[in-house]
Amino acid sequence: MMIIDVLKAENLTARKNKDKFTAGILTCLIGEIEIVGKNDGNRKTTDKEAVKVIQKFKKGAEEVQKAKPSDEVLNEIKIYDAYLPKLMTEEELTKLISDMIDALSNPNIGMIMGELKKSGRDYDGKMASAIIRDLLK
Repeated sequence: MMIIDVLKAENLTARKNKDKFTAGILTCLIGEIEIVGKNDGNRKTTDKEAVKVIQKFKKGAEEVQKAKPSDEVLNEIKIYDAYLPKLMTEEELTKLISDMIDALSNPNIGMIMGELKKSGRDYDGKMASAIIRDLLK
């Protein structure tokens, strides 16, 4: 099932439960996600594109939270997190990077970041970069 389909189903549930807050956020997300595909040849938006839209919304909410913290914005961020792929933990990322460094001859940051991208796993890029720099010392 595609992310957009999950969002639509959960939006319907939120509306039935009279959860206006969640329904409003999901309605907005659905609209923005659908626009991506429609603007690119009137097709259905891919999950990868949907994730990018959700990440953009989450980043905006995090900036609002930094400027003016509130429980409402925290709840909004939790909603976005529910639809984003789970990132590797610091421990998982450190082990994977360490294994890559051991397997490569003359590893450098660019080489390892390229290998990470090829791995297909979801990770925090800033954290990965910091770990790589630390392990290459």
